[in-house]
Amino acid sequence: MILIFVSSLNENMKLASNLQGQLKELGEESEIINLVDLNLPMYDSLKEERDGVPSRIDALIKKMSGASGYLFVTPEYNFSLPPVLVNTIAWVSRVGDDFRELFTLKTIQLSTHSGGGGSDVTNAMRSQFTRLGSIVMPREIIATYQNPLRPESSKKILEQFVDLLK
Repeated sequence: MILIFVSSLNENMKLASNLQGQLKELGEESEIINLVDLNLPMYDSLKEERDGVPSRIDALIKKMSGASGYLFVTPEYNFSLPPVLVNTIAWVSRVGDDFRELFTLKTIQLSTHSGGGGSDVTNAMRSQFTRLGSIVMPREIIATYQNPLRPESSKKILEQFVDLLK
C-alpha cells in the first residue's frame, strides 16, 4: 500500500488523483490522505502535555507503519513547505521512542503542482525527509499552470518508484 499525502486542495488534489490512477495501472494499491481534512491542532509541546496526541495521529501512524512507501503531493508556500505538512510531520514524530521511526528507510516520491517552479518545495521536502532517514527518489513530478502534468513522464517516474519498493 502506497500512501499519497496531499497538503492542499484544488490542483494538488487533482494531481494526486491522476497519480493514484497511474499507480493503479501499475498494479499498485494506494490511498489518498488529505492532510487538510485531518484538521490537526497546531503542534506545541504544552498542548501535547495537556491534551496528549490527537487520536487522528494514532490512526495515521498505523497506516504509515503498514505502508510500503509514501507519495507526497504538496504545493510550494513561500518557496518552501506548507504549514499543514510541517505540522503533520511534527505530530507523527512525537509518537514512540524514535522520532524518525515512520520515515527511516521509507521510500518517498515527491511531487507538486505549484504556482511557481516547484523546485523549492521539492528541495525542502528532500532535505527534511532525507534527514529523517528516508530514501527519496531522485526525480520529482512537477506540474505548474504553465507546464501541466506530462502523463508519460510521471508514469516512468512512478514505475521507478514502484520498482524500488519491491
